[in-house]
Amino acid sequence: MSCFMCDHSGSHNRACMAPSRSPIAIFFVIVLLLLLGLPPRASAEWSAIAESRMTYTDDVAQFSASRRQKFNEDPSQPTVVPTEKQSDLVWDPSLELVRSSTSSFGATEVSAKAHGFLYTDNPLFNHADYRLQVKQGLSPDTAVLVRYRYVPNMFLGPNFERRTGTRLIEDERVTSHTGRVEVEQKIGPTWVVNLIGRGGLRLYNEAFAERDTTFWTVGPHVSYALSDRVTASLGYLFERGYADGAGDTRFNDDVSYRQHIMSAGLDAGFTEQLSLHLLYLYRRKDFTSELIGDTHLNRHDDTHQGAAEMRYRVSQAVMLTLGFQRTQRNSTSETRSFQDTQVSIGGQYRF
Repeated sequence: MSCFMCDHSGSHNRACMAPSRSPIAIFFVIVLLLLLGLPPRASAEWSAIAESRMTYTDDVAQFSASRRQKFNEDPSQPTVVPTEKQSDLVWDPSLELVRSSTSSFGATEVSAKAHGFLYTDNPLFNHADYRLQVKQGLSPDTAVLVRYRYVPNMFLGPNFERRTGTRLIEDERVTSHTGRVEVEQKIGPTWVVNLIGRGGLRLYNEAFAERDTTFWTVGPHVSYALSDRVTASLGYLFERGYADGAGDTRFNDDVSYRQHIMSAGLDAGFTEQLSLHLLYLYRRKDFTSELIGDTHLNRHDDTHQGAAEMRYRVSQAVMLTLGFQRTQRNSTSETRSFQDTQVSIGGQYRF
């Protein structure tokens, strides 16, 4: 998979060459290819989902991290660099290709998605997100999902590097490889239980290589249908991250952490066309550094996020959305606290 999100000089930095260091990525791609090779009993059906959204954010540096907090995205985005707060309009188009078929194992759905984030006034933050996944039905009530997500060379902001000892200001960038396995079990007509497991690597550019992090995540997500049109959900994830800089007194920069993530959601359909999605998410991140002089020593972050989205289905193929999201992070390090407000309007077309 090529990396086109390289530095502006056109050279491939260390983070762009990260795939060669990712056994997790290789494992998940092999599993996906094996699932793709399952023999179908019926002809495959192809479909596509094109989506476009325009979002106003009052903090461009925090947009990506706060946007991906949801359980089905990447709720453990790295802490970004505190910069001057700037507002912007962000356009994020996406295209997902879906192949549905049936085999002796059950229904199989394979999809590949590319998602771009384009900033109007701050193009340095432009980045892309690639996702490949398979959802395999094992019975009418049981399914397994396998996903690989790749986010190359995402700009976090200018920061003080610690590797040269001169604390030069360098652009901090990170490449993320994330694998996900999820087991979905329906219990009767009203309950759905999902068991989620994730693992991955976050690889930084050379100036911040001590921050390279291996992480794993585990936890459940439960949905309950209160009625034909109303569904409530609760979820919890525990995550542990181990950084290369743990215990390294040369840099005093250990971003290892423990993290607890909890969410509560409500989906309500008012009519056949109009529905409302509500979500509250809380994230507690405790840094585990024991290095004297490290700014992460004894530090923790608390993040609260509330989101609401109205969805109007114009037809079977077309849906319009209007969203609002508010994120607030409090930190024992005052420079790491932030508030981010996002208002978005978008549309989706299935064909």
